[in-house]
Amino acid sequence: MVDRDPLPSWGRGRVTLLGDGAHLMYPIGANGASQAILDAAVLAAELAAPGDTPAALRRYEAARRPATTAIVHANRDMDDAERAIAVGRDENKAGAIAGITRNYRAVVEQRHGIN
Repeated sequence: MVDRDPLPSWGRGRVTLLGDGAHLMYPIGANGASQAILDAAVLAAELAAPGDTPAALRRYEAARRPATTAIVHANRDMDDAERAIAVGRDENKAGAIAGITRNYRAVVEQRHGIN
């Protein structure tokens, strides 16, 4: 499996990426397909809005990249924690799992403005 750092940008001019092309996600969190669908919805809305295509693509990237970057990092943390538990590096399994849950909750709360 491949884990890749988030890209610094997804497009240039009239070309952009979405889904795994833009933000390949380690499958531990099972977020890839749902994030691609969200990308498509935001991209469609931006392209339907008045204005030129390159500006719409920049707005799409600005709207989606922070959230997908946070999820990529949360998935990576989750994988690291699960591997540590599996090989016995973390004796406090309940604490490790609670930490994973907190990380995911923080991503969701940040994305949806929940306190």
